[in-house]
Amino acid sequence: MMFGKVKSLNKKVIAIFICIVFLGGIGIAYTLKNNRDKVKEVIIEKASRKTISETTTAVGNIEANYRNNIALNSSQKVLEVYVKEGQLVKKGDVLLVLDSSDYENKLKEEQINLENAKLILNQMVQTGMASERSDAENSLTQAKYNLEIARRKYEDFKNKCDQSEVLFNSQAISKNEFDDANKNKEDADAYLKIAEESLKNAEVIFNDTNNSSESKIANQKNQIALVENNIENYQQKINDSKITANIDGKVVKIDAKEKQFPSAGDEIVIDDVSKYKVVVELNQYDALKSVKGQKANIKIKGSSNSYSGTVTEIGEIAEEKTTSNGGDQEYKVKVSVVIDDPKEEIKSGYEADVQFIFKEKEDCIVVGFDGIKEDKETKQKYVYAIDSNNKVSKKYINVGIESEYYVEVIEGLEQEEKYVLNPPESLIEGDLVSEGSSSKTSANQ
Repeated sequence: MMFGKVKSLNKKVIAIFICIVFLGGIGIAYTLKNNRDKVKEVIIEKASRKTISETTTAVGNIEANYRNNIALNSSQKVLEVYVKEGQLVKKGDVLLVLDSSDYENKLKEEQINLENAKLILNQMVQTGMASERSDAENSLTQAKYNLEIARRKYEDFKNKCDQSEVLFNSQAISKNEFDDANKNKEDADAYLKIAEESLKNAEVIFNDTNNSSESKIANQKNQIALVENNIENYQQKINDSKITANIDGKVVKIDAKEKQFPSAGDEIVIDDVSKYKVVVELNQYDALKSVKGQKANIKIKGSSNSYSGTVTEIGEIAEEKTTSNGGDQEYKVKVSVVIDDPKEEIKSGYEADVQFIFKEKEDCIVVGFDGIKEDKETKQKYVYAIDSNNKVSKKYINVGIESEYYVEVIEGLEQEEKYVLNPPESLIEGDLVSEGSSSKTSANQ
């Protein structure tokens, strides 16, 4: 009997235990489910050590170190062409020869005109002009002499007339004698006036002759100078008909065909290919960070090769440009970057991306740019750090230089410490987090 009771009691205990275990399992499952519902899926990253660079990238076109454009005269036929595109030339090398026969004929005409003009000048100086001046000078001398005689005669007749008047008044001479003396004085006075007027005329003629001679000689000399200038111009045009290279370089364009006239705008282009540079436009903020000697990375579009470069020129003016979206205006500065070691593939006009390195720091702790938030009130930057229990908390940090993707953390976060990248707006301190599959995919992208 006793054994039967014990057996019955054991069955009840087992049943109760099973019930407790079942209920406990339900409770544990509910708790786990409830906790799981509170965990937020995020992108989890670790603070790591990297070399970080503050950079910007701009697009520009490759240019030669210097370009020499030689315009061709469309009125001169091309006789011979000595070079072709892609050919290397030295300064002074003959590139082509233009027909200069018209200039040569005009040069001969002007040389003949010069000889004739010089002969005429010599005749003016040695004969004609000298003779005119000599005649005028002789007339002037004669007029001065005649005036002097006239003055003497007048003085003599005036004195005689005065004496005759005294004698007449004393009745020593007759009235006829007195009248003769008076008439002689009047005639002498008239002759004196004629002599004075003749002298004035002689002086005018003499001065006019000198002025005229000098003017004629000066005009002739001017004519000679004009002819000499024409000769010089034609000689220069003949010399210019032989087109030579002004620099050492490569012929990159030549618009010329033998026995044909060039078209308007045709030219020869020679590039100094000792250096190549990329010219880009930087906005005001990036231009202020640029300095001569600064390093840059260059990627030619379509090429697998990368090049290093050096900033050599920074423009002195910021020009207003339309942004790529065609809307706002912004001011940009031209910056030239010389390619340090160009390869044969490089050509003027190619498009290239230039990455400017403003600052660079090695072996520093960095976090992703999208992991940093800013306190609205204090303006302090922080990240959501993750502890060993996957709970998040705000950690305020001091930052240094920034790259396109990373930011240097000077203080506030340790290496390998976890943080939330691109935290959702709903995330708050104390939340539990886990890395979801979709977040991992986004992070890897």
